[in-house]
Amino acid sequence: MARRPTLIATMVLATGFGILGCADTSDDAATTEQRDTVRMFVAAEQVDCHGVAPMRCMQVRYSPDEPWQLFYDGITGFTYEPGYTYELLVRVDPVENPPADHSSLRYDLIEVEAKTPA
Repeated sequence: MARRPTLIATMVLATGFGILGCADTSDDAATTEQRDTVRMFVAAEQVDCHGVAPMRCMQVRYSPDEPWQLFYDGITGFTYEPGYTYELLVRVDPVENPPADHSSLRYDLIEVEAKTPA
């Protein structure tokens, strides 16, 4: 009977360390999985679009062969100039609990790979 408390204590400690170890690993994995790097192509002209109110949107695509699509968000660190097409490398991160009228994704410029006069 003297061994039983020692065995139980050992199991509790091992389980506790196992849970802590898993929690640290899963947090790191979740952070890594949430980040994504994408190549974006931006058209030379913005177009009228409607979000919460009428506004001007960039036109983007993720491959030169795709049709242009409206982009309602901004890209942190990127200054758009009309009359140029762009090829950008952008990091995309999820936003926790975004306001109802905002995107659930955040876009951050990594690099302007090309800026070409239209």
